[in-house]
Amino acid sequence: MDRKMETTRIVALLLSTAMAAPAFAQDAATEVSGGLEEIVVTAQKRSQNLQDVPVAVSAFTGDDLAARGVSETSDLMGTMPNLQVTTPYGKTQPNFSLRGISVANEFTASTASPVGVYVDEVYQSFRASHGQQLYDLDRVEVLRGPQGTLYGRNTTGGAISFFTKRPDLDGTDGYLTLGYGNYDTKSAEAAFEATLIPDVLGIRFAGTRSKGDGFMFNPIQDRDVATTDSIAGRITVRFKPTDALDITVKGYASKDDPWAALAYSQGQLSGGRDALGYSRYDPQAALGGRLLKRNEVASDTGGKYYSSSKGIALTIAYDVSDELTLTSITGYDKGKYRNSPFDCDGSPNDLCSLRYYSKSENFNQDLRLTYDGDRISVVGGLYYGRDKVDTHNEVDFFGVLRPILLGAGLPGTYSNPAIATPDSIGILPAFALDPTLAPSDPGFCAPVNVNPTGFLDARSLVALLTDIAVDNSGGGGFGGAFSAACRAAGAPPFSPILGDQYYSITRPSKAIYGDVSFDVTDQLNISVGLRYTMDKVKYSNGRTILYDLAGNNIVASTIPYSFPYDPSLPAVSQREKANRLTGRINVSYDFTDDIMGYVNYSRGYRSGSFNGLAYQGTNQVYYIQPEKVNAYEGGLKTRLFDRSVQLNLAGFYYDYSNHQVTQVIGATTFTRSANGRLYGGEAELAWQALDTLRFDASLGLLNSKYKGNTLDPTDPSSPTRNVNGNPFPNAPEITFSAGFDWDVAEIGNGTLTLRGDTSYMGKYYFDPFKDYGQSPCDTPAAGSNILQAGPAIACGNPGYWLFNSRLTYDMENVSISVWGKNLTNKFYYTYGLNIDVFGLDYLNRGSPRTYGVEVTARF
Repeated sequence: MDRKMETTRIVALLLSTAMAAPAFAQDAATEVSGGLEEIVVTAQKRSQNLQDVPVAVSAFTGDDLAARGVSETSDLMGTMPNLQVTTPYGKTQPNFSLRGISVANEFTASTASPVGVYVDEVYQSFRASHGQQLYDLDRVEVLRGPQGTLYGRNTTGGAISFFTKRPDLDGTDGYLTLGYGNYDTKSAEAAFEATLIPDVLGIRFAGTRSKGDGFMFNPIQDRDVATTDSIAGRITVRFKPTDALDITVKGYASKDDPWAALAYSQGQLSGGRDALGYSRYDPQAALGGRLLKRNEVASDTGGKYYSSSKGIALTIAYDVSDELTLTSITGYDKGKYRNSPFDCDGSPNDLCSLRYYSKSENFNQDLRLTYDGDRISVVGGLYYGRDKVDTHNEVDFFGVLRPILLGAGLPGTYSNPAIATPDSIGILPAFALDPTLAPSDPGFCAPVNVNPTGFLDARSLVALLTDIAVDNSGGGGFGGAFSAACRAAGAPPFSPILGDQYYSITRPSKAIYGDVSFDVTDQLNISVGLRYTMDKVKYSNGRTILYDLAGNNIVASTIPYSFPYDPSLPAVSQREKANRLTGRINVSYDFTDDIMGYVNYSRGYRSGSFNGLAYQGTNQVYYIQPEKVNAYEGGLKTRLFDRSVQLNLAGFYYDYSNHQVTQVIGATTFTRSANGRLYGGEAELAWQALDTLRFDASLGLLNSKYKGNTLDPTDPSSPTRNVNGNPFPNAPEITFSAGFDWDVAEIGNGTLTLRGDTSYMGKYYFDPFKDYGQSPCDTPAAGSNILQAGPAIACGNPGYWLFNSRLTYDMENVSISVWGKNLTNKFYYTYGLNIDVFGLDYLNRGSPRTYGVEVTARF
């Protein structure tokens, strides 16, 4: 077939694939002279062909990632079924969701992810460093389903493993890639490898740097935000003194320091306004008489999101015999994370501002023996890990009141912050004690001193919240009576909440594990694995202090409680432990050399945690029980038509207990837990249609529901809120992707290749509370005139399509690529949080259209 005829056929295939890709497989099979590339993975801690692993695993080589333009963790989202990547803070802290299992809407750096992240088999506990791994990679492996046997930490969602390139001890090579894109984004990535002693000693250097203007603009601060500013480097030394001993040591460091992407505030009050009446859709309120553009956010306190990590990893593999290998994986790393400041209201007003500071120190040691016999394989080992996160957060709410109150003559030493806990409340309105009193009764908001050592007059909160209700309903009504009565009863004005919060989370973990895989016959294999884990969680150094109106003097502490402030009180400390047995049973059967089926049961668990962001009172510092999942899965792995088609199918059912989620009440976050179930199916297709044309596609279907929780369904406004019947957060019912790689033409000494792909992310909810009892979702619930959540939260995040493309001219030592992502410039959100005390939904935008050019030189 000549090039012209082949090109004509390829165009016809591209146009028709969207309608009937599977139907063309058989017709095109006779045109194929070779099969698909085989990928070797270590998903079960031994080298296996991807198609021989009887679990749901996706894998991509470094070349695959480069061809798809995967340069950050969010780019992985359109590459496989039921994978989602969201973030509350831009690229610095990705939250991975696999099959609907994720960290949900939690946003503190001290919480470990239920999806384990590993780099060269070393567990990465600090989530703020998860976005700094994608350069000079050998491959990425993604296991869907609980990993309760072979991996460093127990996880309920799955495992994402990055494998960096190491010296192959044969010659010298390397590459340099330079790129330039819109928003004046400049990037460079390079690697150089030298063999110092052939087959014995080699070293590899790798690094990446990128810097660019942001895709958002803050007119208040007159600067670009959502910028790019990252740098990372790695040195890997491999020493193989004998055929039996292989030692690899790696040192690395990275830093990300961009001007942060700002929140898109969607007001929950009438006209899309927040608690102070601001709306980005009002020309007068938004920006000097003109509407904001969609790439603009007017913010008074936008700052930088800084994260860094550095560490060392040592891998030693020793072949005791032809069948027995001893492997030691040791890792030590440190990380820092700083939001300075974090504007959580997305407005020109100083309504909600936070400064988050965290640093981590982590150690992991995994020691295992692997035996590979004729019919039996055994993996057994010991694991120890310890991670510690020290946190210092600066709380700053309602700062807009400071100049108003000082201007009204209140002294800088004044303090009446809107903190409402049993420790802090000093005076309550009478109606709270006697709810039968009518609003017309002049005494219903009279002061009642319930706590002589308290410092808050709770009637101030009543006045605040009911003023919001009046604003939302247009004035008057029951809320207006509350507000007027409380003020008439002498309630003092509340002051800003300005404080420092300190705490540490330490998680030591020990485990013993074993996994046996036995070939009963040439076709039938049975695998059984068990792991016993001993976890401890320590909350220590807990202390929160509050400042006066001027921010100069400490007036009280809420954790531990003291008013007036008593610095001699010891910090709050708590500890818990949990011992759990997890494992798996897997049965697989080879129907033919190219068709394998399997059924699998596995139990996973995620360590318990403390409500880390609690700052208002000691009653908010509590332990959340560990998560547990019983997962049932069955699947088929097939290679068809002379191995030119690869189709993998999987179905699963999860029984889930104690799913950890976050609820924001007032200005405080609470970690809750709820039970539920998930089920769904997945399909992954790869088709080498011609020698010059390859298709790929994936489909994920998911149904999730909370059920069996002992919450009061008649009281949707209760602090714990009823979630029964609601879907899990970050759990779209449909995920889909499709793409092709087409060698368009041979030109001179090179090949012109076109890559095109699209992905669809179905509708999902940002938190577990779905529509907050609002029906329709953008209307207050019956009997209320206040939205519990704005439409962006309560109505769910709509599904969206993204389209990417990459055109590469590849010669022997040089390649040139032109690429584009989100080609239709789709505007979409990836993360949302309900902050109803400020009357707004907090939303993070996904990246707009980006494009650029890259040049790679190989040597």
